[in-house]
Amino acid sequence: MNRQLYEYSYELRKQRKRKFLFFIIYFLVIYFLINIIFAFLIFPVKQASTSMVPDFPENSISFVTPLNVMVNRGDVVLLKNKVIDPKNVFEKIWHNISIFFTAQQYDSYANKDYPDTNNQIRRVVGLPGDEIYMTDYVLYIKPQGEKHFLTEFELSKKAYNLTFVTPPVGWNGSVGVKGSFEPITLGSDEYFVLGDNRIAVSDSRLWGSVSRKDIKGKILLKYFPFNSIKFY
Repeated sequence: MNRQLYEYSYELRKQRKRKFLFFIIYFLVIYFLINIIFAFLIFPVKQASTSMVPDFPENSISFVTPLNVMVNRGDVVLLKNKVIDPKNVFEKIWHNISIFFTAQQYDSYANKDYPDTNNQIRRVVGLPGDEIYMTDYVLYIKPQGEKHFLTEFELSKKAYNLTFVTPPVGWNGSVGVKGSFEPITLGSDEYFVLGDNRIAVSDSRLWGSVSRKDIKGKILLKYFPFNSIKFY
């Protein structure tokens, strides 16, 4: 009798052990699949500032795709952070691991005290070959091969809203973030990006145009707040 109980108990322990291992493996597989999806297909990004109000309010969350898709005028994109310090091999490995296993939510080299080291969401308003200038925070664009300048709103196929104020008479537009600048022509791999909050944001007016490799992904869907869900 005691032997039967022992064997029965042993069999139960084996079954419980198999179930436990199954759940551990199942959890790990799901975890890796989710992180692979977030690393290569789509991942969430939180807007931590007011740089893109009103369409992307502070603390809003959007889905971004890192797939190599065409960048069009009016697209909202996620830019890579601007890390100046070089990284050695071990730092690069840790950096990639931290991004992968936190589903793109933690960057070991981002620093809240230095905003430009964080990923930035900005709107693409100037494409390669464009001639552009700004007056009173509105961008005017003459696409390559065209004869006339049009506003960014007339050329963009996507409607969007801006936050800016009309400067008072005599205001020096070169103070702070420029509200006006003279015409410049973008190179073959130069994109001009701006924040929708034109009076309180760092963008191409401060750090110049960006290249295609600086664009980490495109916004596909803003899903929070839930009362303002929108596809892009």
